[in-house]
Parts: sequence; structure tokens; C-alpha cells
Amino acid sequence: MTRLPVPIVRALVTLLLAIVATTAHAQGAAPPAAPGAAQGAAQAGPPPLRIFLDCYECDTEYLRRAVTFVDYVRDRGVADLHVLVTTQSTGGGGSAWTVKFIGLQRFQGLDRTLTFTTGPTATSDERRREFGRIFKLGLVAYAADTPVAPKLDVTFRSPQQTPGGSAIVRDPWHRWVFRTNASASMSGEASSDYGSYRLNFSGSRVTPDWKVNLSAGTSYNENTFDLGDGEVIKSITESSNVDALIVKSLTGKWSWGNAGSISNSSFANTARAVAGSTGIEYDFFPYVESNRRSLTLTYRVGLSNYKYRELTVYDKLEETIPNHSITMSLGLRQPWGSVGASSTFNQHLNHMDRYRLSTFGNADVRVFKGFSFYVYAGYSKIKDQIALRKGAATPEEILLRLEQQATNYSFNYSFGFSYSFGSIFTSIVNPRFGGVFN
Repeated sequence: MTRLPVPIVRALVTLLLAIVATTAHAQGAAPPAAPGAAQGAAQAGPPPLRIFLDCYECDTEYLRRAVTFVDYVRDRGVADLHVLVTTQSTGGGGSAWTVKFIGLQRFQGLDRTLTFTTGPTATSDERRREFGRIFKLGLVAYAADTPVAPKLDVTFRSPQQTPGGSAIVRDPWHRWVFRTNASASMSGEASSDYGSYRLNFSGSRVTPDWKVNLSAGTSYNENTFDLGDGEVIKSITESSNVDALIVKSLTGKWSWGNAGSISNSSFANTARAVAGSTGIEYDFFPYVESNRRSLTLTYRVGLSNYKYRELTVYDKLEETIPNHSITMSLGLRQPWGSVGASSTFNQHLNHMDRYRLSTFGNADVRVFKGFSFYVYAGYSKIKDQIALRKGAATPEEILLRLEQQATNYSFNYSFGFSYSFGSIFTSIVNPRFGGVFN
């Protein structure tokens, strides 16, 4: 067995003794004050406000620096206030935020909700600053019953007055919002290279009564492999699409929609696929509650025309298919976690034996203090592969996924859990060496 040099052994022993001494000192010393507790140590009254922030979209490090008159804790069971944040996309491409302050412990039953929106061009810094402002507004009423109350103040920015009063803001775009993006990438080495590009365009107009979404896109991917001895394999996949959706709000729970699309795909063996459908949807909860809960049932009926690149397994180069579908979707975002599930049944009306049943579900749930689990699972029973190319695929086409392969099902799943223990406080921010070992 190889012996370590004496200087290294001495250094390791010295480091071990230092760690033991530090640990013993920490165990024998008085426990350190919790973050924020020093602010109220010299004052009578309740302890500082403990916040459990439940927000996927928030910059928590920024908030811990900007909002320092509360204690942030990592477990809901020890919090005074559960702040549940949800977002939804707006018609203009921005985000509508709902911030629900749920009172716990001494504030049980004292709930309130604040809402605000951020625009489509808002930067991440602008979004976090606006959330921080709303976050502080909501906390003030609760913090007024804590030792930090004497140190809180309220400021007001008076809006600039324009001559003649407020002018009516006119929208020359009539609520239409357009977006476009393009990207290209390339990578390679001595024996292979990869290149791709994508181009997308979309337009939308959303009002309380109407929702219109238009989109178009194209993509191209090329791989080249040099196997040596002059043998080169090149794979190319390309696709494009144009889609439209028009939805009319009927009541607080009913809506009617029409959709259409034109597409092509080398992977799916389609030179042209034209589809149109109409349908109706019912939400068992009011649509206005969709940021917290939704349970929808949607039925659609339509017609699809396909022109194939190569002869299919059914000896078709072109065909028209009437079809219908029914979808049930569930979405919940609650203080205990979130759950989502959806199931869709698609069927060809001219061949009832051709159908596809797809279902998936996901959950992220806090079970008890410090312990949470997540799970995702999806499964599809496939009986509608009418576009498969006739003839056997080569090994290269299979391995490079250049075209669809016959199958009667597909699945995917993942699961896991997390458990944390130790100090309940998470208010301290220390970014030193943050990028070295990450």
C-alpha cells in the first residue's frame, strides 16, 4: 500500500483537529440568532414574520437581499405566512401574476390576494423588481404586528399630470401582438458535424371575448458522420407548419373554438398535411380560477387531408380522414403542491379501429415537514400510424431517427423525492465561489 508523504499527513491531521475544535466550540456555544431575530431582540412583542415563499418563477436570492424585514423559512409548517405565486400568459405575450398570501399560525384565516402584470418585453430584472414591490405591499399588513413595524414606512410616487388631464390611450395595433425568432447552431469534430436552423413567427390577439393565435415555423437539421475509408453518412430532417386557433368565450365555463393547420415533415413522411376542426370546451371551475384550478372537458371534430412523400403501408399517396377527439384535463396548484393530468382519445371516423389514447400525469407534493415527492408518467396506445412508409427502414434510418417506426404504444415516466432537515431559516445569501464547483 502506498504511504502518503509526511507533510501531507501532518496537514490532514491539522485540518481534522481544526474541524473537531470548531464543531466542539459551536456545540458548546450559545446557538446563533435566527436571521432577522436581532431586529426584534430588544423589543417586546411577537417574533419576526416567517415567510414560506412558494414560487417557481421568483428570484429568491434577489428577494432575500431586497426584502429583509422578514425571515424566510424552508418549511410551511413553521411559517406565519405562505406566499403562493402563480402566473399565466397574457394575450400580449406578458405574464399575469397572482400572489396569494395565506395566513398560518397567528395569522390563520387572514388571507389576501394581489395581482399584477408584466409586459412581453420586460427583462428578468424588471420582472423581479415589480414582484418585489408587490411582495412588500402584501407583507406590510402582516409585518405591522411584528417588532419591525416601527421601522417600516410607506412611500408614494405621484403620477405625472399631463395638461388637460389624462389622455385616452389608443392602441394602433388593436391588441395584436407579433413575435418572431430565428436561431442557428453548428457543432462538430474530426469525424462528425451537426448544423440546424429554426425560424418561427406568431401573432395573437386576446380579449375577454375572443382569443386568436396564429403561428408559422420551419426547421432544418443535418448530421454528417465520417466512418472512415471514404464512407460518409448524412442525415437530414426538415419540417414546417402554419397553425391557427380562434376561440370564442360563451359563458364563464363554456367556450367554442376552431383550429386549422398546414404542415409537412420528413420524419412523419408527409409532403403536406392540411387539418381543420371545430369543438367546444367546458370548465367545471370558472375560467377566472384557472391559475389555481381547472378541470376541462373538450370535444372536437374535424377533417384531415394528407399527401405523403412515399407510398405508405396502406398503399396510399394521398387520403382524407374524418376524425374526432375528446380530452379531459386537470390542473391544480395548491399550498400542498401541484397536480396535473390529461387524457386524450383521438379516432378516425372512417376506420373506427384506428385510434390513439394518450394520457399523462404529474405531481409535486409536500407530504410532511421537509419531505416532498414528484412523479411524472405518460402512456400512449397507438393504433393510427397511417403515414408509415412502406418497406423496411435501413439500420442508419432507425438509429438516426430519420423516420417514424411502427409501434403500438409508447411510454415515459420519472419519479423522485427530496428530504431536507436542519435549520429552518433560508434568509442568508452568500454568493462567494458560486460558479467554481457548480
